Amino acid sequence: MSAPVADEGKRRPGWRAQLARRARVLAVASLVGLCLPWAGAALPVTWDGKLPWLIDLAAHWQWLYAAVLAAAIALGTAHSPRWLLLMPALALPWLSAAPILQSAADGAPTFTVMSANVEFDNQDATALIDWSNREKPDLIVVLEVNERYASRLARLEAYPHQRIVARDNPFGIALLSRHALKHVSVVSDSIGLPHIEAEVDWNGQRVVVLAVHPMPPLSAHFAAERNAKLRAWSAKLAAAGAPGLIIGDLNATPWSSAFRGLDAARIRRTTTLQPTWPAALKGVMGIPIDHVLASSDWVRVASSLGPDLGADHRPVVVRLRPAR
Repeated sequence: MSAPVADEGKRRPGWRAQLARRARVLAVASLVGLCLPWAGAALPVTWDGKLPWLIDLAAHWQWLYAAVLAAAIALGTAHSPRWLLLMPALALPWLSAAPILQSAADGAPTFTVMSANVEFDNQDATALIDWSNREKPDLIVVLEVNERYASRLARLEAYPHQRIVARDNPFGIALLSRHALKHVSVVSDSIGLPHIEAEVDWNGQRVVVLAVHPMPPLSAHFAAERNAKLRAWSAKLAAAGAPGLIIGDLNATPWSSAFRGLDAARIRRTTTLQPTWPAALKGVMGIPIDHVLASSDWVRVASSLGPDLGADHRPVVVRLRPAR
């Protein structure tokens, strides 16, 4: 009677084989996720249906897919060293991201930009003010500004040139500058979401600035509107005839279809691939959706994340200088 039990034991796969089987499932799933930015790029720009939207939503999570693939490789290597051949695939998030602006060594003059989504129910601007006092940026864009937060920003003496649009929802927005602002306008879309357009007089140099916060891609319609807005804003900068910047929470990562076409307008991201949302655990396994996009009139000197401001986003700070 013991022979069948012994035979069954022999047929049962060992723990190494079981690990390899699980690793294969994880590896296939993560590799599919890592290839999604290219899948989205293969679709026509004008296709705004549910399939492009779903692909785009899934494409944002490149760091999660890379972490899953790394775990799969670790599990599979216990079964066979051939799993290490998948290691180069961990570089795919850098290869599939939208191109970054050309970098250059530090040099004067530099133009420093900060962007911070402070979360609309946040009433305390102390952390942002302390950070701005340390960094001393030329320009600050603040998103999700409520009335109380706006009242604190309005008293910032180092930034006398301001346009603040406070809201009791996540779409309040503020533009604060050390330098004179010209031709400032608040433009609202069809559902009333504002963005700010302005020109900054930076030591005699005209800089065109758009402070923006499009609707999150909660539906295929909102995703298409976000993409159309980014294309329109990029076209505006390309036609401005001056150095330009698009600053804010774009609700899109560099792997998103929203970035398609920006390079053709000579608009590139200056921010890194470090996650900015959600801010929990310093953004571990988050996604980078807070950006500074710049025209080719600039080169990037430095880009980094800011401190915890008591919000669900990590802020960003970028230092630029003229390309010529």
